[in-house]
Order: sequence, then C-alpha cells, then structure tokens
Amino acid sequence: MDSLTDYILWMQDFTFSETGFLDVDALILSNLAYYDFSALFDEQNGPVYVRDAQKILDAGEVNVEIAIHDKKYKDLLQAAVNSKRFGNLRMTDYIDIKRTDPPVQYAVETFHDESGLSFIAFRGTDDSLAGWYEDFIASFCKTEAQEMAKDYVMRVVSSDPGRCWMMGGHSKGGNLAIYAGCTMDADLFDRIECIYNLDGPGLSKDVMGDIPTENVLTKTICIQPEFSVVGKLFDMHIPNTRIIKSFAHGAFQHAPITWGVDHGKIAAAENHNPLSVWVNEFIARWIECSSVEERKIFLSEIYEAISSGGSTTLAELAGEGFDGFKRVQSRLKNPSDVTKRVMFEFTRQAFFASIFPGHNRQELESGGKKMPVIPFMKDKKTMDNAEEDDGK
Repeated sequence: MDSLTDYILWMQDFTFSETGFLDVDALILSNLAYYDFSALFDEQNGPVYVRDAQKILDAGEVNVEIAIHDKKYKDLLQAAVNSKRFGNLRMTDYIDIKRTDPPVQYAVETFHDESGLSFIAFRGTDDSLAGWYEDFIASFCKTEAQEMAKDYVMRVVSSDPGRCWMMGGHSKGGNLAIYAGCTMDADLFDRIECIYNLDGPGLSKDVMGDIPTENVLTKTICIQPEFSVVGKLFDMHIPNTRIIKSFAHGAFQHAPITWGVDHGKIAAAENHNPLSVWVNEFIARWIECSSVEERKIFLSEIYEAISSGGSTTLAELAGEGFDGFKRVQSRLKNPSDVTKRVMFEFTRQAFFASIFPGHNRQELESGGKKMPVIPFMKDKKTMDNAEEDDGK
C-alpha cells in the first residue's frame, strides 16, 4: 500500500485532461484545503497557483489547520508544488474564517485546471474547540458554515457555468458540500458533476426535515476509513460508499493524510472496524433517544464547561488527559438531568470499551461475555437501577 504523496509522485507529469479526474485526486485536493494559504492571497495581485506555495515551504511557514497533525503534510505539499498535475492548478475564492462567539470555523477554496475542470474544496474541522462545537450543533440546528457553503457554491458556479464543477471535502468539509448540494438552486446544482464526502457526517433529518436528497446522493461518492466514527454520524446511506485502508490505527484513521493508495486507486477495504461499529451504535442510540432540545442542552453545557477552563484547542484539552475530563465534570455547574445521564453513560461505556477493546457487543456475547446494553436512561430511577445492575 502506498501513500497519497507516492500517488502525486507517480502522476506528477500527467494532467487531469490526460488521465481524467480520479478519486485519489479528490483526496489530494481535500487535503490541500487544510493548508493556510492566506499569505499567498495577501501577497499576490495576480493569479495564485498551487506551485506558489513554494514560498511558504521555503519560509518554513507551513501551517496545516487540522486537528490531527502529521509531519507528512509538508511532504505532500512539496510533492504537489513540484508536480505538473497539481502545481499548475489555479486557486481562487479563498476564504478562511475563525470566530469563537458565536462559534464558526469555515474555510474553502476552488482549484481550476486548464481543461475546464473546477473543484470546490471545503476544509474540515481544525484544532479549535469552536470548530468542533459547530460540528456537534449540526445535530440540533443548521449552522452558519453550512449557509456560507451554500452561498459560496452558488456564487462561484454561476460565475463560470461552462466549467465542469465538482465539490467535496473531508470531515465537516464533506458535510458542507452535501448541505450545499441539497439546498442550492436546482439549475445550479445541475452543473455539479460529482460530490465527494470524505468521512464527513451526513445531515440530521430532525434539522433538515423533508428536504429532498435523492439527486444529491446519486452524485455523491462517500469514502470512509475502516475505523470511521465522524463519517457515520447521521448516516445518509450513500449508495456509492467505499471503505479505504489507512496507515493509522483507531480514531487516527480519520486523518486523510493516512489513507492508502493501491495502483492509482484508493486502497479498498471490505468492512468497518468492529469497535468503530460499537462506538457508532452508542452515538446513534443517543441521537435516536434524545430530542433536538436535549442535544442542544447537553452540547451547550459541555462546551461552556470546556471553554471556561481556558482551553481553545483540542491539543490543549488533550494535554490535560483524563484529569482534564474530570475537571470538565467539576466545572459543570448545576448540570441538567440530560447532561447527567449522558456523562454517566459515557463514563460507563468507556470503561467497558477499555476492558473489551476491538470487539462489538455481538462478538462478545457470542463468545459468552455479556456486554451491557446502552439504555440511555430517561429518568433518575432508571439511572439508579443501571448503577445497581453494574454492581452485581
């Protein structure tokens, strides 16, 4: 299995017009969306190309706006800059917005090649807590970033209708592309050839209502790693869904830089990791058994507790370890019953996950080990009964 950087080196002398646009190309462009190219657009009055990123490489100022960092990002950018395939792509309409109150993290740019193909690449969630909070509030309301994405796509597609338009992104970037496709004007959507959702969450039916999605799903290619959690949130059951192998393990497979290539195509896997299936079940049950208002209460209280401790990024929060988790609990002032229930169940399920790593409930029970159900208690009495059962 080879890396995305290996793919760029193999294909560096070929343009899209010579080979066609391949799935791995969508992975590359979605990775490039994570780089901070603001300096390039601030300094240049004329067109900006991917090859111009050599300036930030030479200056040692490569800034990758992603939660899971990896030194391979510098190698990927250098390979892209040096290649004919990616280096000659023109970049336009670069936007990068970060705001904490209200929380918004949104970035996008469009890549154009000389043959008439354009790819709108939305950035996924960066390392900011504001960005991750915005991801989760999509479970109870439409987000400002989603509306920005819709307006952006309509603006750039209408500006040059003769081009072949594609769009996509990794993680939240994929969600933004799906949202834009579902809500943009129908005549403009007809100009979109393909949408790539790379391990990004779907759209909540509780929030979106009966908005038609069939036309969008038929144009969408969904790619997820074997250990996929984010990409299974609000699963829309996209028909063209593919599972890709990764060099990483567990939740770190979410990082797109770790995804593998096999002879110019995505390194295909057959099934999702059993533990990720179990985690997804836990989250799906919470979503299923909680109202939109309950999700809003829980997530708002947790975000306030985390941010009141001074952490603004995941890295800062992760640096506190399990002690940090306990401090978040202690900062929850008069938590609602909803938050009490979810925090109790999270701790309980995390404990059993540590005892039975790499297994789902069905596997454990078939082997004679009893896995606790996920009750999602609706009242204190039920919660007390669950605690008593665990003590037996």
